[in-house]
Parts: sequence; structure tokens; C-alpha cells
Amino acid sequence: MLPLKLLISLKGIETYPLPPYSTIIGLLYTALGRKWDGEEFSISVQGNYEAILRDYIRFRKYNRKIKELEVLPLEVPRLYNLRCVVHVLGRSELIGEFINALQRPKVYLFLGGGEYPVQVKNPRRVYIEEKDVELETTYSAFVPEPKYKLFDQIGVPFRMPSFYEGSDEKVYRWKQVYFMLKNSLVEGRLLVDREGDVVWV
Repeated sequence: MLPLKLLISLKGIETYPLPPYSTIIGLLYTALGRKWDGEEFSISVQGNYEAILRDYIRFRKYNRKIKELEVLPLEVPRLYNLRCVVHVLGRSELIGEFINALQRPKVYLFLGGGEYPVQVKNPRRVYIEEKDVELETTYSAFVPEPKYKLFDQIGVPFRMPSFYEGSDEKVYRWKQVYFMLKNSLVEGRLLVDREGDVVWV
């Protein structure tokens, strides 16, 4: 009797440790019920999660070389109990639109491909000021490259997608950021809101 031989192929995808800027921009315009129309604003993303869970889905993809639909298992990471603090800095009128839309979104809100349903808690305007600080961060954060030098720890570099380039909806502008874990020490001149959260722009 010949032995049984099984060949199994398993592909996986990776995830950012927090939602990237492009995902937050998509969330805001989904809440508004319209597409981005070239408005410019800055975003700060920070937050924490408890664990990364790995799920498996049945993934279908068209293979152009063999001209067939392939079905394969795909490993998908999920951030468990993700909580984010997002600051948006921009024109007052646009910020007002975002707040109203997040309070009464046009559709059910989610991040990514639908795997992260979103509960928005108390969207509001906050006062921020620039001041000299020495603190231990409360949240993990995407830190823009110029602010990274204020840390005494090493972060993980990422090229972060943000706005689209012009009207071509699949070409992103990319920003260099560093992912810094919570409880990192930072000292320097930073923007801080009245609730004590640093604004990473």
C-alpha cells in the first residue's frame, strides 16, 4: 500500500497594530455618506488592544496565470478588544461635519473589511496646546518621524497610507511613522489636549 501524501498551502495576511490613517479617513467619509473630495486634515491615531487572534477563512481568488478561481484557507489576524483615541485637526466646518456624522452616521460603521464593528464614544471638540512635557505614554501610537526623536526607546517603522493622490482612488500618499508601545518615555515639546492625551501630528 502506498503512503498517503497531503499537500497543504496556507497563506496569511498581516495587520497594522492600529488602524492606519487611510482606514480612519474611510471611516469618517463613510459616516458622512460621501467620498473624500480633496479635503486636507491631520490625524493622530493611538490606542490599545488585548491580544492578536488568528482566524481562518475560506478565501477565493482568481488566478490570472491559469485563468481559474482558486480556493484556499487564509489566516487573518484580528485585534481583540481594540480601543482607539483619534484626533482630527482641520478646518472648523469640516470637523463639525465629522462630529455630526459620527453622532448620526448614515450607515453602520466598521473598520477594515467589516471585521471590526465600531462604537464611537462621545465625538467632540477638544482644546489642545503645545507645551514641554516629560511623560510615559498611556496608549500605543503611530508617531510621525519628526516626533520620534523625542523618545528614548526604539519604535517599529511603518510606511503609512493616508490620503489618495489626486483623483486616482488607488494610489496613496505614504507617511513615515513609528509605532511606539504604551508606557514609552517621551520628553519634548508636544501638542496635548486638556484630557492629557498627546496629539501625534
